[in-house]
Amino acid sequence: MIVKRVHELETLENDFIKPIASFVVLFGRKQVGKTTLLHHYSQTKPTLFLSCIEILPHLLFQSFAQQLAVRYKVNASAVDSFDGFLTLLSSVAFEQKTVIVFDDFHNIAKIQKESLSLFLHAWNKQLKYKNIQIILSSSIHSSLKEDRGVYEHASENIRLKSLEYGVIKTIVPDISKQDQLKLFALFGTNINYIKKYNPFKEFNANIKEIFLEHQNQIKDEGLMLIKNELSETTTYASILYAIAKGNHKIGEIAQALNVKSSYLTRYIQKLMDMMILRKVTPMNEDGTHSKFGRYVFEDNYMKFWFSYVYFNGALFSENSINTLLQSFQKEFEEVCVYEAFKTSMSDLICNNFEEFFGYKPIEIGSWWSNKNKQIDLIGYDSSTITFIELRYKASQDVKQIYEELKQKSQSFETVLNKKFVIFSSH
Repeated sequence: MIVKRVHELETLENDFIKPIASFVVLFGRKQVGKTTLLHHYSQTKPTLFLSCIEILPHLLFQSFAQQLAVRYKVNASAVDSFDGFLTLLSSVAFEQKTVIVFDDFHNIAKIQKESLSLFLHAWNKQLKYKNIQIILSSSIHSSLKEDRGVYEHASENIRLKSLEYGVIKTIVPDISKQDQLKLFALFGTNINYIKKYNPFKEFNANIKEIFLEHQNQIKDEGLMLIKNELSETTTYASILYAIAKGNHKIGEIAQALNVKSSYLTRYIQKLMDMMILRKVTPMNEDGTHSKFGRYVFEDNYMKFWFSYVYFNGALFSENSINTLLQSFQKEFEEVCVYEAFKTSMSDLICNNFEEFFGYKPIEIGSWWSNKNKQIDLIGYDSSTITFIELRYKASQDVKQIYEELKQKSQSFETVLNKKFVIFSSH
């Protein structure tokens, strides 16, 4: 199933029709839909689809060479390295524009660390003179300077983000708004689970059935995500657990784990390279140097997994699944649904700001200070600034919330005309 990837497909198509060779780097965390997108994109084009599986190097590159030999009648003998395969690829005369996909390219980087630099060398020497579009698909967005230098030579860098909240309604048209939000809080937009949802059954009955059907996969999913790429699994998993439990500042994470903040830096960077975490900073702040950075999950499902499944894997059986459901229902709304509401509303407002407020913002984003003053969204143009409060449940008097928002806005320095807006799910 391919949904809501119009922009990414257009970017790839526009790159393909250029009268020159090009290479594209497609980033996206595991299970976000990279392979599905690339199969859909390439299905009507001459394509060489190379799956970079985890296997001994000589076996992988011999397999690649054999695919070339079958299609293009080249001599594939003695190819046992990535640079050897690139040399063979450079010998092929592509009469038609051909898409060459290296799917899960990060697996090549595991077995040949200099693979990106080898690719760039082959590209500059021979491949860029071929009638081809090469796509490097990776679950690692490396922060290493030498790797970023290669990315800069690509004609396009595409980051495949999680699908937005609205896709759930596309997959399950009859789902209620309340269940849609709860499903988003639990599984994010993981299509494999969402498509199993039956809108004519109660939410808890649905979740129980999905958990039982996929119990072996779900109970190990979060750990397998990091085990496949990282050593020191315990440290990485502990960091993710601490963040899932509400510790978003590096000092808070360090305190929760009883370690020094400096010890965590390289671990958190690796989790961001894998696009499991992202760092958020207040609007108008330099993301690199801001002291107010917070670390959050890219995906709701992983937040849920490390909040509730990590310590309860033993409950994934028919006799214990009810106990598991009860274990998270008490605080599920506060821990997961509340944040999911903010995420879904923020996306809706940011994508439709002009429709809501009558002007196109120069900038829009969240803001907070070192004194725990926080405003969910702020958008402004040259004359007007709008302060927005998002409340999942407006338990207080609306006038009181409005006055509190006005009070908080005084901490944000501005000379623009102020407007105040409150959004609530109830």
